[in-house]
Amino acid sequence: MSIQRLEIKLERPNAIFESWLEKWLEEAERKDSRSKYKLREALEALKMYPLPLASGRECAILRGFGSTLCNLIDEEMRQQREKAQTINLNSSLYEQDIKEVVETVKKSKTKTAPAKEKTTKLTKKQQKALEEEEARVKQVTMSGGSFRIILIVDTQETSGKNKKTLDQTRGYLESLHVEYEVRRLTVGDFLWIARDSEGNELVLPYIVERKRMDDLASSIRDGRFREQKHRLKQCGIQHIIYLVEDYGDNEHVGLPLENLKQALSNTLIHNQFSIKRTENHRRSMMYLQGMSQTLIRLYKDKVLLSCDKEDLQPHTPTQRMIGLLKFKSLYEDSARNALLTVREVFVQQLLQLHSLSLERAMAIVELYPTPRCLMDAYDTCITSDEARNLLANIRYGQLERPMGERISQIIYDFYRSDFN
Repeated sequence: MSIQRLEIKLERPNAIFESWLEKWLEEAERKDSRSKYKLREALEALKMYPLPLASGRECAILRGFGSTLCNLIDEEMRQQREKAQTINLNSSLYEQDIKEVVETVKKSKTKTAPAKEKTTKLTKKQQKALEEEEARVKQVTMSGGSFRIILIVDTQETSGKNKKTLDQTRGYLESLHVEYEVRRLTVGDFLWIARDSEGNELVLPYIVERKRMDDLASSIRDGRFREQKHRLKQCGIQHIIYLVEDYGDNEHVGLPLENLKQALSNTLIHNQFSIKRTENHRRSMMYLQGMSQTLIRLYKDKVLLSCDKEDLQPHTPTQRMIGLLKFKSLYEDSARNALLTVREVFVQQLLQLHSLSLERAMAIVELYPTPRCLMDAYDTCITSDEARNLLANIRYGQLERPMGERISQIIYDFYRSDFN
């Protein structure tokens, strides 16, 4: 019995989607927007695709369709359905027709497939990798009222990093009736997630780094303060908050109080982080309680969409649809970024030397970002005396004092005499 091959080929299987892309491309070209290149690429790929697509989410398999464009198509479809309903049209007819065509094509492929075709069984490792990749690219949409907002507390968020203080944090949050979970974070100490009934998790655009005054002083001295700010800035979350607790009367914290206030002012002005000062640990937890209540009120009726870090856009409270990072994406991306840069390692090396403050170290790396740059500068010096005094006239700090010959010679001996 012979089996005939059945082919169904539509001339323009995605004509509606094409018309929308053509309209958006025309607008982008008129405004000379950079998005015109992506739109043109997506339109070409869509025209070449032979099968009907039922949603923007399904378009993600084509070249040029990022999460933002897929979300635009889904939103346009939603608006078209609402218009159809207002004039008593059956808005599901189009999708039903598409499904019927797709099912017909699938049946035709089944008939023409070889009868004895064998499928390759995946190993457990391959299956796990496939599931992780599917979860990574899966488009998550949460409609208003379909999710809960939960505070996430880092397992090591406390300055002492001990169980007693973490238990104190739990006790305060529970007494304040805050819904929270404790898990390991790769960036920040507190953040908020939206979780739906399927277990999908999106990160709201607020993250908190908590510092007690003595811990702040310690992080400034050893260089962690700058490294932490860099990682927070790179994580993709829009609103970064430094929650700073007093340590008694702040007299014995390791650095002068004026220096700490200056560091916080620089963080506020130059890094554009928000700064919140509290008197003690309980006051900090009360601040987090207020933040949780505010975020629940702001986001409970929003439509939340997952998107890549590159597609994140600043948003305002009036927006109905908001793109957010998946929690797992934030976790994995921040874990990769936890590795120090060569410049940051160089700063930490310099801080190990006697009498070398953070201000001096930062002044040096501004001119010589890596040890290799410093070595090359030494090599260009004609005499050893010139090399030993290479750094003596570098200015540092607000008073712009010179580094001095003694510090310059110590650094020269450290990098040249001891290691060559």
